[in-house]
Amino acid sequence: MAIHLDYLCDHPALIAELAELNFNEWGHYKPGNTLEAQTERMRASCGRGSVPTVVVAIENSRLLGGALLLAHDLDSRPQLSPWLAGVYVKTEHRGRGIASQLVTRIVEEAAQVGVPELYLCTPNAQALYAKLGWEEVEEVDDNGRVTVMKRRLTR
Repeated sequence: MAIHLDYLCDHPALIAELAELNFNEWGHYKPGNTLEAQTERMRASCGRGSVPTVVVAIENSRLLGGALLLAHDLDSRPQLSPWLAGVYVKTEHRGRGIASQLVTRIVEEAAQVGVPELYLCTPNAQALYAKLGWEEVEEVDDNGRVTVMKRRLTR
């Protein structure tokens, strides 16, 4: 069965699952974060053709992963906006190019709404993003060491 990318807002039953995956992976970067707060932020980010937007990868009605387009992701860099965030693929589905598909889709979504530059931060996936056209901007200690990267978008 083919992998299908779609808006999370069209699959509300997957909001809690994607929020939990994101919370388990990155929740520690936001002091005082809770699964409930993460779920509410995910629900509030369920846009379409706007910032914020959430895109999910689905196969046989099962969630494989997701990615977000957010106004802000790194508290220490409020001047940078918008952000690719929360790119996550379940462990058992990695190595199939799903993360790259999700990143490409969010870049396309951002370009469609006129975003000139898109940012992300990652603790350990710099090589993946560099292959997809992102460039490193700086390293930041924001409740853990992360690299800020950016991608210029052309329309």
